[in-house]
Amino acid sequence: QYKEAREYRRRKLDASYKYILEVLSARLGLDLTTVEEMILDAPSLKAFESFFAKGGSKTLKIFYQEGEAPGIECGQTISGVVNGSQMMQLYVDDTPEKIVGLCLFFVRCRNDSPISAKTIHEDIFFGVLDATGGLLCGVKNMIRKIFLPAILTTNNWGALSQTKQVTKDKQNFVETINRYLSFLEGAAISIEGTVELKKMDDVNFLKLQSFKKVTAAANNLDMVCQLEEVLMIWYRQIEQVLIESKQVRKEADDSGPLTELEHWKCISAKFNFIIEQIKGPSCKAVINVLNVGHSKLLRMWQELDDRITEAANESKDNVKYLCTFEKVCQPLYSYDVVSMTHGISNLINTIRIIHRVSRYYNTSERITSLFIKVTNQMVTACRAYITDGGLSHVWKQEMSVVTGKIKDCMFLLKEYQKCFHETKQEISETPGEKAFEVSEMYIFGKSEAFCRRLEKIIEMITVIKTFCALSQSTIEGIDIMAVKFKNIYQSVEKKQYDILDPRKTEFVVDFVNFMAKTENLETQIQTFMRTCFGRVMSSQHALRLLQRFQNLRMPCLQEEAAYTISCILQHYIAELEATKKIFEIQKDNPPLVRNMPPVAGKILWVRQLFRRINEPIDYFHKKSNILSSPEGKAAVQLYNRIAFVLVEFEVVYHNAWMNEISQLRFPLEDTILVCHPKTGKFLVNFDPKISEIVQETKCMIKLGLKVPEQAKKIVKIENNLKSNKLHLE
Repeated sequence: QYKEAREYRRRKLDASYKYILEVLSARLGLDLTTVEEMILDAPSLKAFESFFAKGGSKTLKIFYQEGEAPGIECGQTISGVVNGSQMMQLYVDDTPEKIVGLCLFFVRCRNDSPISAKTIHEDIFFGVLDATGGLLCGVKNMIRKIFLPAILTTNNWGALSQTKQVTKDKQNFVETINRYLSFLEGAAISIEGTVELKKMDDVNFLKLQSFKKVTAAANNLDMVCQLEEVLMIWYRQIEQVLIESKQVRKEADDSGPLTELEHWKCISAKFNFIIEQIKGPSCKAVINVLNVGHSKLLRMWQELDDRITEAANESKDNVKYLCTFEKVCQPLYSYDVVSMTHGISNLINTIRIIHRVSRYYNTSERITSLFIKVTNQMVTACRAYITDGGLSHVWKQEMSVVTGKIKDCMFLLKEYQKCFHETKQEISETPGEKAFEVSEMYIFGKSEAFCRRLEKIIEMITVIKTFCALSQSTIEGIDIMAVKFKNIYQSVEKKQYDILDPRKTEFVVDFVNFMAKTENLETQIQTFMRTCFGRVMSSQHALRLLQRFQNLRMPCLQEEAAYTISCILQHYIAELEATKKIFEIQKDNPPLVRNMPPVAGKILWVRQLFRRINEPIDYFHKKSNILSSPEGKAAVQLYNRIAFVLVEFEVVYHNAWMNEISQLRFPLEDTILVCHPKTGKFLVNFDPKISEIVQETKCMIKLGLKVPEQAKKIVKIENNLKSNKLHLE
C-alpha cells in the first residue's frame, strides 16, 4: 500500500516538478535522484500541487535539516538506517518544530493562471533562508544581505517615483528596515545572553519536594555537602552575571539611544530568567534542605538573592523609562532634519523627567551616556539627510541643494545645544530639582566636530561655485584656468572615503591641499588678468573687458579690478586730451562716413567722439567710486569741458540745418523745365539741393533729432519727385 502510494507520487513528477528538483539539487549539492527520493518520502505532494495550480499558493517552502528517519509509511526501506535514528531529509508539507537547517522557498508573483513547464523558469523566484545559526540570525542575514541591498539599488518605485516625497519615503522605509534588523539583533542577543543555572544529573530534585524528604536530606551530611556544592556553583554563575552587568560595555561609536533601550531589555531578560530559576522547584528544594540543615552558605545566598533582585528591579525600571523615551526619539531615525528640529525640546524634556523621577537612571554617567547617544544619532541622521540615505554623494549633488541640507543640519545641532543649555538653566532655577551634572564636552564633542567638518565643506563648495564661473566665461585664454580648476576639483571628487565622517583625518589633508591649490590658481588668474589689460588699446575696450572679469564675481579679482580701474582712468584722461585735439583739428572739415550728407555726417562724427569719452565716465560713475578721488575729480572736470564743446557743436549745426530747411520752398517753386542757353533744348529743372535735403532729413530722423514738418513732407513725396523727373527726362 505505501509502495503503491509512493509510485503514484512518482508518476506525478512532470517537467514542472523536475525543474524544482533540479534547483534543489544544484543548491544542496545532491544528485537529482537523491533529491527526488527525499521528496517522495513525504506522504503527499499537495504543497506542489497548490503551488502549480491556478489560484493556488504563491509560495512553496521546503526545509532541509536533520530529523527522525521516515518510517515504512514513506513507501521504502532505507538501508543502514535504524528506526528512530536521525538523518538529513526534506520536509515538504510539515514545518519542523524547530527550524535549524535551510528553508528553500519558491515564490510566484501571480496565481491567476497555472504554472506552465515552458515558462516556469520565468514565473517563479527561488531563495534560501539559512537558519543553521538560528532562525533569528537567518532572517536578519537575509534582510541585511539580500533584501536591503536590493532596495538600495532599486530606482524604479512605480507610482511612488512620480511623487515629490519619493526620496524621503525611501529613506523612511530603509530606516524602518534597519530598526527591524536592530530589533532582531537585540532579540538574538537576549536569547543568547540568558544564563541557565547548571543542572545536576546526580541530584534528583523531584525527591526533595515534601517536608519529610527535605528533613531526611538535611540530616544526611553527605547530601548537605553535595547541595552546598550545587549552591556554590549557582552562586558563582549569578555572581559572574552581576559582575559583567557592572562592567563598562563596549559600544559602537555611532550607537543611538535605542541601543541603550535594547541593552537594558537584554539585561532585564537575563536577570528575570535567573530569578525565575531561583524561584523554580530545583533551587527551592536546595534552599529548603540547607535551611533545615542550618547551612552557613544561606547568608551569602540571601545576600546574592537581594543583589540579583535589586539588579532586576533596576533593569526593569530603566526599561520602563527608556520605553517612554523611545517614542520621542523616533524622529531621530526618520532622517527628516526639519521635523527633528521641532522635536528637540520634547526630547530633552523627556530626559529631564527621567533624570528627575527615575530611581536608578538618574546618575551623571547614565544621563551623559544617553545624551551622547542622542548626539550620535543626530549626526548619523544628518549624514543620511545630506546623502539621501547614502544614495547621493556630496559632490554628485547640486551645490545649492547640498548647501541647503548642510545649513539645515547645522541649525539642528545648534538648536539641540541651545535647547540643552536652556533646560539646564531652568533646572538650576527650579528649587529642589537635581542639577544636570553631565559632561558637555563628551555630549557635544562629536556634534561640534561634525559642524566644523560641515563648515569646511561649505567653504569648499563656496570656492567651487566661485571657480565654476571660469568654464562659462568667454574671455580669451581663461579656459586654461578652467581646466586647471577642473583637475583640482576632480582630485577631491574622486576620494572614496566618507567626507561627512569627522573621524576621517584624510579630509583635513585634502582640504588644506585643495585650498592651497585654489589660492595658487587665484594668483595665476590675477596675473592672467593683468596680462590681458597690458594688450588693451582703448579705455572703452578695457572697461568692457573689465566688466567681463567682474562678471566672474571672484573675490580674488576685486583688488586687481580696483588697480585696473585706476590704470584705465589714467588711460582715459590721456584719451580725453587726444579727443580734444582731434576735435580742434578736424572740427572744420571732419572725416565723414561714406554716403553721409554734410550736416548729419558732422553730427555723427561729433557723437562718435562724445561716445568715446562718455562710455568710460559712465562706467566709472556707476561701477566704482574712483571719480571721488583727486584724479577722478580732475577727469570729471576735463570731461565736462570737452563734452560741452562737443554737444554745442552738434546743437549749432543742427540749428543751422533747421534754418536752412526754411528756404526749401524756393527750389520747389522753380519752373519744371528750362531752356538750355546754348543748344536751346528744354531740360528738367530738378535742383540737386532737394536730394541732399531728403538725405539729410532721413539721417536726422535716424539720429533722433528734431526735423521740420516741411522736410518730412518732402521725404514722403520723394518717390513721386524722382519718378516725375525720370518721366520728363
